[in-house]
Amino acid sequence: MNISGSGSLPGGDYQDCINISGCGKVTGNVSCTDFNVSGSGSVEGDLRCLGDAKISGNGNIKGNMDAIAVSVSGNGKVGGALQCEKCSASGNLKVDSIAANELHVSGLLRSEGDIASEDAVIRGGITCNGLINAEKLDVIFDFGSSANSIGGSFIKIRRKGVVGGLFARMFGKKKGGIFQVTDSIEGDVIDIEYVVANSVMGRDVKIGPGCKIGQVIYGETISVSTDAEIEHCDKQV
Repeated sequence: MNISGSGSLPGGDYQDCINISGCGKVTGNVSCTDFNVSGSGSVEGDLRCLGDAKISGNGNIKGNMDAIAVSVSGNGKVGGALQCEKCSASGNLKVDSIAANELHVSGLLRSEGDIASEDAVIRGGITCNGLINAEKLDVIFDFGSSANSIGGSFIKIRRKGVVGGLFARMFGKKKGGIFQVTDSIEGDVIDIEYVVANSVMGRDVKIGPGCKIGQVIYGETISVSTDAEIEHCDKQV
């Protein structure tokens, strides 16, 4: 099923691929084999793909989105929950919540709720008003990022170099290159820089420069930069 130029397609169950080239919309819940947007496309309901969903340009799914693999190049918005095996985004991706075995973002990821992933790699920025729960979390941020709390096995958070930080501030990015965690970070191996958090708890913990932590509880090893601030540090017994 194709929409070329400007047009619309009623919702329904399509045993076919839906292609939007130009400006098009689907007016209701829809299921299909694959979903492709090149230009500007929207779904005024839920989207269920048996295969892949690709957005190149601007895509707006107003309900939930379920697919095997999701690829966004440009701007993607999911008003409900996004569930997939693999999600890769280059640009901006905004969701209500996301669950993906593999999550790779180069740009900005914003989630109103939780983010769940086995392997999450973020390059750019992330804003999560819920929990980031990842078996492996690898973040390099170049402008202010935030989360309510973070949990996982391996957690690594780094800030991009000074050039990236200055560039971000020139263009009005918030919080001056700090990753703000409202509550806690809990994991097995934790390696963080320029993170502000209420508490950090892990087996092997490395607190790098720029960190401000209320309480650190470690199980086996602890390393603290001279440029970090910690109010309390205790070994778990």
